Amino acid sequence: MTTSKYSFTLNSDLYIKDPTSSETGRKVIASGAKLILENGIEAFTAKKLAVDAGITEATVYKYFANKQRLLQYYFQLYWTWLEQQVKVFTAIETDPLQSLVKAVRVISNIPAVAADPGVITKYDLRELVINEGSKAYYHAQVDEDNAKRFFAPYKSITALLATMILAVKPDEKYPLALATTIIEMSHSLKYYAKHLPALTDFPHETDQVKLDDFLLQLLYNSLKIKP
Repeated sequence: MTTSKYSFTLNSDLYIKDPTSSETGRKVIASGAKLILENGIEAFTAKKLAVDAGITEATVYKYFANKQRLLQYYFQLYWTWLEQQVKVFTAIETDPLQSLVKAVRVISNIPAVAADPGVITKYDLRELVINEGSKAYYHAQVDEDNAKRFFAPYKSITALLATMILAVKPDEKYPLALATTIIEMSHSLKYYAKHLPALTDFPHETDQVKLDDFLLQLLYNSLKIKP
């Protein structure tokens, strides 16, 4: 099993041995993501990962100390990649409002793409973060993990979006809170649409246009501007 090729440098405290440094490590990443997507982090074990990847359980622990660190690895990988995408798709935009709108659309939607069997796509990675990502920091050791900068990429993309908000409205009082709200809603509402549709006005998982419209409406209303 393989993964899409990522070229990002992640916090080395997340792993014991860099999983991207070997084919076995890449199998650990791919199998781990697949199993967490299928069954959730609670049912996930190193033993199941080893069986799926065709390696020993001891080998899994050569790369990650526990499943929490593996989950945080995916969490950091996703946000690092997503921030890069925002920068790429807004790089040539000169109008601050249009740049902000593009950023929100990128954050809100990663289209599903065809892939070879066993390949973990960026869409899969986003689904994993939507379903399990909050568990990367909703736990008793969050402050210790925060001190180790495990959540730095999430903070970074939030700060980037907040900066874009200030470029549109320099006197906005709560740019970080608004940026966090937009980002969190882009994930939580996708989850609700799939599992708790009565909590949304777009109960079908495929209603991406409606989700985009809602997020942009929230943004325009908060900034008190017309689209």
